[in-house]
Amino acid sequence: MSANLARVVQQRVILLMVMSALALLFPRTLFANDEKPPADVSATSLATSLGATLEYDPLTRTGTFSRSGQSVRFGTDIPYILLDWSIVKSVPAPYEGQGTVMVKKDFADALKNFYATKPSASTKYSVKAIVIDPGHGGKDPGAIGEFDGFKLQEKDVNLAIAQRLTDLLRLRYPERTILLTRKGDTYLSLEDRVDMANNIKLGVTDAVIYISIHSNASFNKNTRGYEVWYLNPNYRRTVVDEKTAKEKGQDIAPIINTMLEEEFTTESIILAQKVYQRLGTMIGDKSPARGIRAEEWFVVRNAKMPSILIEVGFVTNKEEAELLTQSPYLRRIADAIYNGVCDFIVHFEQ
Repeated sequence: MSANLARVVQQRVILLMVMSALALLFPRTLFANDEKPPADVSATSLATSLGATLEYDPLTRTGTFSRSGQSVRFGTDIPYILLDWSIVKSVPAPYEGQGTVMVKKDFADALKNFYATKPSASTKYSVKAIVIDPGHGGKDPGAIGEFDGFKLQEKDVNLAIAQRLTDLLRLRYPERTILLTRKGDTYLSLEDRVDMANNIKLGVTDAVIYISIHSNASFNKNTRGYEVWYLNPNYRRTVVDEKTAKEKGQDIAPIINTMLEEEFTTESIILAQKVYQRLGTMIGDKSPARGIRAEEWFVVRNAKMPSILIEVGFVTNKEEAELLTQSPYLRRIADAIYNGVCDFIVHFEQ
């Protein structure tokens, strides 16, 4: 575990401990029956108005507003905030509602007062978009496992995991673009899937990552386990867009392209490692680890960004197929991928 990631985890644990203690020590402030509660606003809109960034973890139900190194940490249903890890302030408790985090006017006013004398956030590189691609769909079922009593199609497994992963990421990163290539049992070509990612409009300091979710198959019915794939570093491709190539010219554009290829490869490997490690923690007791591997899959070689392809298990192995029919197990896989993506974003942005 890197020093930055260890520090983030330590701070998250401390925050949860402090928030829990405050909730026990102090009663929640309630409005009197004859008072009209202030209007509620979304945490996302509040962050935008403050020029701050917002991160919210739906698993721990805690979040952070950040601007120029100044942080405000909160927990849903906890009527206190921590200002720069040094000041505790009583506020109306934020809550989850309609797929987002909502806050009261007094909560918003407390943050506005805190940031009133703070400078605006400085520019930094950040992951602004995440594309989640559940493989196959519609007329293309993907791998199929047929056993006595049940039949399992890869497309259904992939979609269930991708939907929960998307929900978790949208809760944690409400200001970022979280794109699901298919929302239901529909067919998309491989070209359509990567085009959705490649056509996302980004600023100069913005980045996008691509995560393709699949289930595996084998003629050997005893084969089982999970894998994470990235593009073979030896595969050459064009990642510089036409506008940049034209502006830089024939001499400079190839150099930029090579640098970008190397950068995307490095980041793809790191992303693969983060997700692979989290999968081991979450499902390693049920499914064996088969490694991090390099291959020229269509989606990873054509996505012009850091990208990985995850094989969550074998639908052709009866024991693993039975696990992949169970919602709690699929949630564990989605949670593992989610935490791996969050780990990567912390690494990338710090």
